[in-house]
Amino acid sequence: MAQNIRRYKGVRPIPVNKGFKRISVDGSFEDWDKVEVVYRDTRGDITFRDADGYAGLHYTDSTGRNDIQDSKVALGRDGNVFFYVKCGSDITSCTDPDWMLLLVDTDQDSGTGWYGYDILVNRTVSEDGTTSVMRFVDGEWKEISKARFAVDGPQMEIAVPASALGVAGKKAVFDFKWVDNTGELKEPISLCIHGDTAPNRRFNYRFIWEK
Repeated sequence: MAQNIRRYKGVRPIPVNKGFKRISVDGSFEDWDKVEVVYRDTRGDITFRDADGYAGLHYTDSTGRNDIQDSKVALGRDGNVFFYVKCGSDITSCTDPDWMLLLVDTDQDSGTGWYGYDILVNRTVSEDGTTSVMRFVDGEWKEISKARFAVDGPQMEIAVPASALGVAGKKAVFDFKWVDNTGELKEPISLCIHGDTAPNRRFNYRFIWEK
């Protein structure tokens, strides 16, 4: 449906990121100002649910936590891909379960990985500023590398090794998605019911880069 609506109404071309950026994962985010492409998500969509339904049912959901709003991505000459995210209020503690997960579809192929997602970042987080980078292999997530992250207030940044994402050469393309407090990732419906995702539900952002 979304594809046909876009064909009928038209859609702006996907923006292209150009050149390398010098980013420091230090909790100071001024260096992100020079990254122009911003991936936006619906604001205020973490409101708790508490309402009557049909046939006497009552629905409640209090999993809304971090309201993911803006994202950016940059490539550095140091062999890292940098991810930035900003929420509507201060990001909760990294000790929370299912906290600020980053899913990456490295090949835009829904037949590989976990329903298309090949890489999962932040599943195992340490308070010392390091976190896990996992690949979906043989039906399970297996750690392949480490990443560095920093959080201050509503903003967060992560440096993921480019080799883990298969990024090399003068061009790069991959899809990505932020996920917070959706519960254990078992089926795609997990991305549609609880917490917050950016972009919403089953959609992805597409990062396109040229040197």
